[in-house]
Amino acid sequence: MIILGIVGSPAGGKSTAAKYLAGLGAEWINADLIARDCLADVDVLAQLVERFGEAILLPATAPESTREVDRAKIADLVFGEDEQKRNNLRYLESIVHPPTRQRILERIEQSAETGKPVALLDVPLLFESRWDLACDAIWCVHASLENRLDRIENRRWDRSELERREKCQLAIETKCRLSDHVMWNDSTLEALHENLHRQWLKLAKMNQWSGKPRPDPAGDGHKKHCLSD
Repeated sequence: MIILGIVGSPAGGKSTAAKYLAGLGAEWINADLIARDCLADVDVLAQLVERFGEAILLPATAPESTREVDRAKIADLVFGEDEQKRNNLRYLESIVHPPTRQRILERIEQSAETGKPVALLDVPLLFESRWDLACDAIWCVHASLENRLDRIENRRWDRSELERREKCQLAIETKCRLSDHVMWNDSTLEALHENLHRQWLKLAKMNQWSGKPRPDPAGDGHKKHCLSD
């Protein structure tokens, strides 16, 4: 099994690319979703409330219901350039990253056991958290600022939010340099898919599998230089 890392610029099309690759047969291991699940863990929740207070929780939907973290409020506390926000981010990562890392490792093992040809490692801070050392190859999906500004309207972000998130990540130029292949996503969706399919077939040929989607054994349908938005 190949471990393929995927990185990119915010709103560059990384998730769109990952979804397409999952359709080709890759096991999409989405670290953002895994970390979101970890935020619901009782111990994690208790530690976050101890530091930030109950203001970070969403209103209870019922008298005895379990409270959930308001991720927008957490983002406001940890994304920024001042020292307090950087400290908050470090604290959040120290609480959420260990269980997230463990679940990612478990997913990789499960992917190998079920015969997936590729485990697609979608980790926003792939290089920063050293997950690149686990990868056999890394692809970077990037787009011009103009196109990314158009796309963030669907996310209800503005330019300042895009810039805030970019500053919390490795510079895109560095991501491109450290990746094995860079895909520009400034054209149509069909063009991106064609590029992805081409590279997928190359990866398959290099590693001696057909490149065709394999049936999901569970019935859900659903290392070169490389080892937590």
